[in-house]
Amino acid sequence: MTHPATPLPTPSALELELLALEGAMYNTPERTDARIRDLLRAALDGGDTRAVATAHLMLGGCALYTGQLPSVKAELSTALALSQDLGDPRLIARCLNGLGLYHDRAGEYDHALQSFLDSLRYTQAVGDDAGSFRALNNLASLHADTGNLAQARAFHERSVQLAEVMQSPIMLAAAMTHLVVIHSRQGHPQRVLDLADEHLNLIERVGPPRWVSTVLECVSRALLRTNRPDEALRVALTDLDAARTRHDDEGISRLACAAAQVYLTQGRPQDAAPLLAQSLELSRRLGSRPVQILALEGLSALHEQTGNHTQALRYAREHHALEREVHEREVDARSQLLTAEIRLELLNRETEIERLRNVELAQANQQLRVTQQDLLHRATHDPLTGVANRAHFNHLTADTLSSLQPGELAALIFIDLDRFKAVNDTLGHPAGDTLLQHLARRLQLAVRTTDVVGRMGGDEFTVLLRRVAARTDAMLVAEKLATVVNQPFDLGGHEVTLTASIGCAVAPQDGMDGDTLQQHADTAMYRAKRTGGNRVLRFETDMGEPGEDQLLERELRGALDRGELCLHYQGCYALRPERLVGFEALLRWDHPRRGLIPPGRFIPMAEDTRLILPIGEWVLREACRQAAEWSFPELDLCISVNVSPLQFDLPHFVDTVRAALDATGLPARHLIVELTESLVMRDLERAQTHIRELKTLGVQIAMDDFGTGYSSLSLLEALPFDRLKVDRSFTRHLSTDRQPRVTALMGAIIQLAQTLEMQVTVEGVEEQSQSDRLRDLGCDHVQGFLFARPVGPDEAARLIPGATPDPS
Repeated sequence: MTHPATPLPTPSALELELLALEGAMYNTPERTDARIRDLLRAALDGGDTRAVATAHLMLGGCALYTGQLPSVKAELSTALALSQDLGDPRLIARCLNGLGLYHDRAGEYDHALQSFLDSLRYTQAVGDDAGSFRALNNLASLHADTGNLAQARAFHERSVQLAEVMQSPIMLAAAMTHLVVIHSRQGHPQRVLDLADEHLNLIERVGPPRWVSTVLECVSRALLRTNRPDEALRVALTDLDAARTRHDDEGISRLACAAAQVYLTQGRPQDAAPLLAQSLELSRRLGSRPVQILALEGLSALHEQTGNHTQALRYAREHHALEREVHEREVDARSQLLTAEIRLELLNRETEIERLRNVELAQANQQLRVTQQDLLHRATHDPLTGVANRAHFNHLTADTLSSLQPGELAALIFIDLDRFKAVNDTLGHPAGDTLLQHLARRLQLAVRTTDVVGRMGGDEFTVLLRRVAARTDAMLVAEKLATVVNQPFDLGGHEVTLTASIGCAVAPQDGMDGDTLQQHADTAMYRAKRTGGNRVLRFETDMGEPGEDQLLERELRGALDRGELCLHYQGCYALRPERLVGFEALLRWDHPRRGLIPPGRFIPMAEDTRLILPIGEWVLREACRQAAEWSFPELDLCISVNVSPLQFDLPHFVDTVRAALDATGLPARHLIVELTESLVMRDLERAQTHIRELKTLGVQIAMDDFGTGYSSLSLLEALPFDRLKVDRSFTRHLSTDRQPRVTALMGAIIQLAQTLEMQVTVEGVEEQSQSDRLRDLGCDHVQGFLFARPVGPDEAARLIPGATPDPS
């Protein structure tokens, strides 16, 4: 909804003089501060409240650009209080925007998000497009700094639209500077160069020098990534001289590091050494951790080139330690933003219900359908190339093979690029990603629309030919795909030619299940690679013995029938008062020779081979049988069972649950089915149908691993979960230095869940302090080693109050 612009009050002479200093506030904040203070005294003497508020706002800006964070907060808080007394929404929005910048610099990302959003609401309400631009641009910067580049791009696009509508050169320059930085972080060097070529003159003409320096640093790195080191060095050194002339320490640290990187690429460590030393010293003094990381990485490479391996190792260790620290800060920042978003969800719930009526509700539903389709596509397709991902390809292969009629053939072709690593090593990973995208499109164009192209990971692709007339036809298609791979690729002006090792297997002769067929195509591909590559081979039965994983897979196929699979049980406990409320059933494989095989080893194998379907059905029935035997209905306890994505995808899944309950006599309300977010998002429509039927049956539904995905809030709204299980990755920080922020996040999650009438279980509780804190937050249930480890049935029975263990 658009709003007419609210008329601005007539500014006084003092206010006009202050506003005229805004450009100087950005470029020479130290000198401008003194002049603003003179005008502030005059405004106080004259009782000009609006000018006083404006002066405090601009003093906060000067403090921000000189790094005096405590002064920033004090000045802007004063300005905000005065603006609220005046009732001026534009001035209030500017103060909130400034406070958002303060919170961002201070690492208080949840408060920064709130301030920027509040500023945006004020500006949109009064039609202040300039203020809206500032808020949107800062929201883009906030999400870029915390690693959410997709969200940053979304806010940035909205800010660019405003800049273009207002035809404001300074706004467009700010927006384009930020877009260059986003593309540089995303590894898009050619896009960086194109944007700089189009907008650098504008940025130089109307923007402050630090914007120009930021763009030129990105340009230098982009030139180096596209194998143009001489140009990269010229750009970096020219702007480095300019930064030194204006005594811009931040610009010097960044550009010195960029120039040094070029020198190292050219094999000139003696020229790189002083630049890297200066960059490291300045970045440490300024507290610029990203530049510190680049400088330390450069120093490690420099000493490696000169043969000083001890120093290289020292700098490498320091680089990795700082990189880990920065990564943890980004994770912490994203947690803060999630906390803020949950709070906003709680605060806006009632108003949102009122607002979404009639046409607006229909529009929201349409958007939800579009989002669901997008999420489904993401769940089934490779994010880089857009072809089918491993799980979806395997599912389509199994469906194709199960529908083959007598006399019909299908084929699976496995493609592995030869020496693809050389592309990444010489041209960089972005160039390698571009090549994979081009290849995926070529493969899709080379086969029929009914066939399927998939990416297994890395540089491995598969092609499913759903119907072929003869084995020779499959080999002809494989040869055609080899020719497609061999055609040159244009990667930013570099022509690259590759070959591939290709294996082909045909059903039903080479296997009638997807796993066997893919394994045989894979075997043929490896034989082609071992004999020099650039070959197409058809699978033959004498191509070699199976490897360790193949042997383990064969043994897994009979493990259930041989009674080698068993269930262990981990207790779940209430906190108020502390008592056992049930168990989670966990699958184990007790191999007769290898002993207990870790679930992380065999469960993915069971998923890949679809053995998880009979195993999952057995787990469900055995868990219900054990719960009934332990008298769970009389003791008011529940048994939780994790469900595999493949198992949940079956149309008759609910019938399987019903059959397990009928066979064991366990009442449905004592069974909890645990689903992960990623499982639900594979097919949201089917998930809604299954969950609705399970609820009708009386079974409880839990969302497992909450907090590890990106769509949890929308899922909680859309699906009637009974329980929410918070992932253990949050729990461990309840006893670290990140405890205050994680406690706030946990509190918000618990409040949101209980608002939606869900019980909350927190996993991974290992210390008494964690348990005490969760009890104070109102958490319902906990699991973890502090209370009980996963144990066999006999030991689990001893944990049940009043239960009699099985004498056998």
